[in-house]
Amino acid sequence: MTDRIEIPAGGDDIHVFGLDLTGPEAEAFVARPANNGGGWPLKVRLGASSLDPAHVEHFPVSDLAGVGLPGYLTEGLGADAAAVEAERDRLEALRGDVVILRPSAFGDTAQSLTPEPPLHHVGSFPPARPVTTMERIRTPAAEGAGQGTIPRTPPPTSRALKWLAALAAFVIVVGILVLATGGFS
Repeated sequence: MTDRIEIPAGGDDIHVFGLDLTGPEAEAFVARPANNGGGWPLKVRLGASSLDPAHVEHFPVSDLAGVGLPGYLTEGLGADAAAVEAERDRLEALRGDVVILRPSAFGDTAQSLTPEPPLHHVGSFPPARPVTTMERIRTPAAEGAGQGTIPRTPPPTSRALKWLAALAAFVIVVGILVLATGGFS
């Protein structure tokens, strides 16, 4: 039985798939063909109607030595740490190649994925959400005490006009000196 993964329009989950191919076979499977005549194997085996190759990552899990796939998902791609932690054992047990579909891989197209071998769905992870408290700000400015008139500063053009006048006077003085001494010859 194949997993069915519903991708909502504008979805923001990061999707991880194991790939039961390695080396040149894996590269050929993931790489989008230039002529697209025979179809893109990754897109076909995912059952995707729309897939942007700019948002598809493929690499051997061994490339993440030291960081690990869970660390890459949380620190590198911004996946929710609690969701990744819940699947840590499964992610760490993954060997071979992996395909990661970042949220923008599907654009704003809602679709149902039905991955087929050599792909198998490992997990989908939501992005980390910033912690906010939504507490009322209690400062004089927030309460309106900071309201009033802002002192007007002189427009910056008055300074520019002074420099322009000085430059014009300098050019006139140099011109008079040149004419008085007989020119440049």
